[in-house]
Amino acid sequence: MPTDSKPFLVVATTGRALAASAARAGHPVVVLDFFADRDTHALAGQCRAVMAANAMRFDRRALLAAASALGPPECCAGVVYGSGFEGRTGLLTRLAARRRLYGNDPSVVVTVKDPARFIPLLDRAGIRHPEVRRTAPQDPVGWLVKQPGGAGGTHVRHAGKRRVRAGSYFQRLEPGRVFSALFLADGRRACILGFNEQWTTPARPGRPFLYGGAVSRVTLPATVASDLHVRLDALVAATGLVGLNGLDFLLRDEEWLVLELNPRPTATMELYDPDYPRGLFDWHLRACDGELPAGAALPRAARAHAVVYAALAWQVSEGFTFPDCCRDIPCPGTRFTPGDPICTVHAAESDPETAMAFVRRRQGVLERAIMEEAASAVGA
Repeated sequence: MPTDSKPFLVVATTGRALAASAARAGHPVVVLDFFADRDTHALAGQCRAVMAANAMRFDRRALLAAASALGPPECCAGVVYGSGFEGRTGLLTRLAARRRLYGNDPSVVVTVKDPARFIPLLDRAGIRHPEVRRTAPQDPVGWLVKQPGGAGGTHVRHAGKRRVRAGSYFQRLEPGRVFSALFLADGRRACILGFNEQWTTPARPGRPFLYGGAVSRVTLPATVASDLHVRLDALVAATGLVGLNGLDFLLRDEEWLVLELNPRPTATMELYDPDYPRGLFDWHLRACDGELPAGAALPRAARAHAVVYAALAWQVSEGFTFPDCCRDIPCPGTRFTPGDPICTVHAAESDPETAMAFVRRRQGVLERAIMEEAASAVGA
């Protein structure tokens, strides 16, 4: 792990949580992400938005140019990446050229995000999963269609009769509650940091499974938790996963089924970051170098966050005040169309149920305030 003062290059859909965690251990960072939010600017040495003009994805040319300007190889401690590269491993390879990559190798990302490789791997490890097929089912009812390489639920929708994009696959829609496991890996075994319950939202037309939020410190049946630990160790050994990762799964009674594996730091990392004195960015670096903690830290609170999406077209005014519970705060003048993510709201309480109730309440208050200002701007 680097010990000099060179900054790490953080690249993700949103880099704020990684930058906040890095700051706790004194790791300087420069951030390239989609939004260049106010709090990200405050945490990073430099920050630049590199999202494509007409799509929620990286602008390849802008990203590589910004990386050369703000984090050239000779002045970069290493690259730490988050979401946004699941379907663009070639771009990740370019970004990592002559820079140390702290995270999974692009070949590992391909393995766990390509169902043709990942599903047989799950089968060999004895890990259950919903039925998956490449060709469209004769009756699409009860099936999802997914685009490999997506994240945050933007790549998932209900299957229908219409044509799908090349490379898409179909997954049977199964009943159950959606959970995730946040874990560190050293290429041989895993250290599970905690289990979370997650929820989705149909905030954008045609995207009914967008990431809505999560709550930490949930308790699973003992048999499920034990089985997950064993199976996840086998999965890490089979893939060589390193650093922070997340496993999404369905739970029904005492049966669990894997939905997806996210081979990079996930949004739920900040639900646990305060429990580690030097933060999880630091543990991500150490795990990539083969070191794992002796066990998960004792959680000091149950934490929840929720994504606030725009219900109406809105531009952030200079006078609009975001509550203290907000993160990923957009700069004044930022414009949003319906379905765009605006920010996240947070809560920390003694138990998951209370934390979820508080974060939902805060989310509702902020959404109403935004809608009122958006509506008044239209009527002005």
